[in-house]
Amino acid sequence: MLVLLASFGVAYYISASGNELVDPTGKQLRITGINWFGFETSQSAFHGLWNANLHKVVQQVAEHGFNCFRCPISCDLIHKWMRGDKTPLQWINTEPDANPDMKGISSRGIWDMFMADCKKAGIKVFIDIHGIQPDSYTLPLWGDTEYLISALEWFANEFKNDDTFIAIDVKNEPHQQGQGCGTGANDAVWESSTRSNNWPYVAGLAGKRILAKNPGLLILVEGNQCYKGDSSWWGGNLAGVKDIPVDVGNPKKLVYSPHEYGPSVNDQAWFHPTINYDQLYSQHWHKHWLYIHEEGIAPLLIGEWGGKLSGTNTQWMKLFVNLIAQYGLSHTFWCLNPNSGDTGGLLKDNWKDWDEEKYAFIKPCLGGSLFK
Repeated sequence: MLVLLASFGVAYYISASGNELVDPTGKQLRITGINWFGFETSQSAFHGLWNANLHKVVQQVAEHGFNCFRCPISCDLIHKWMRGDKTPLQWINTEPDANPDMKGISSRGIWDMFMADCKKAGIKVFIDIHGIQPDSYTLPLWGDTEYLISALEWFANEFKNDDTFIAIDVKNEPHQQGQGCGTGANDAVWESSTRSNNWPYVAGLAGKRILAKNPGLLILVEGNQCYKGDSSWWGGNLAGVKDIPVDVGNPKKLVYSPHEYGPSVNDQAWFHPTINYDQLYSQHWHKHWLYIHEEGIAPLLIGEWGGKLSGTNTQWMKLFVNLIAQYGLSHTFWCLNPNSGDTGGLLKDNWKDWDEEKYAFIKPCLGGSLFK
């Protein structure tokens, strides 16, 4: 059940209890959110502001029953904000029918405006480090660990007095450098070492330092790609949690966050010979991440999932919507943007109209209540 949340004039932070998320009073809740990308790209702000009005988009998202934004961002951009960068973004459409209040605005200014809109609408927000440099999301690792963590520490501290900001997804989609399940220095591995490419070690270290700055935040940890020779999606393999759980210092602040896609993104063995629930469950969902929920280890928040309503991908999406609804899982749909090439989005190409067919398709797994 997703509870309607009220503001009590005190910091409102979410915690883990078993495999559920709970509010400060211990009542169970769900995050049913959406991704809006752009801050991780060379544009340094949400895509679509060349045509869409920021305030209207946030309000539309709330009206459609999403209660959280997952916002990809680059580590480099956070470091610019740390240095006080206020360079105006020249590409923003500031015409009267778009964003007339954004003349001369910087990327940080847009972020602050967005946060204020989300607070008003009752929508929570979290970031993920989608890449270290802009447009670098395909790289397997996270660069220099200190450069990554110092950015996350700063972000946690910067927004510690605004409980609209609820979590940090430490790094998007750690994976292998090439084909197969490599374990070299350029592969994101899941093991018990302190190697700089050992994902659970780095995620745990980051989580502890983030929580030292803001103990109210949730730490979202994605999977990697491979564990013991078994491959899944980038960021989607959490099989290693059973043997080597992530330690962020406070288990009540740890959430595992797999990514999940269908055949429109990439073909996988579990889509053959046909797409059906039993096969997806036994060959993929259970062993790669769903067991974490089923065994009460920790909450899950599916950070990315989505796709186009075409061919066999429609079959997969129907089964996955049913899975989310059946288990009451938290999630952030990928994505709002229509310019995601292999998935499409919930907004149409004009950035104003919604794809009502796709929205109706995923609506059964939304919660519907806002944080106000």
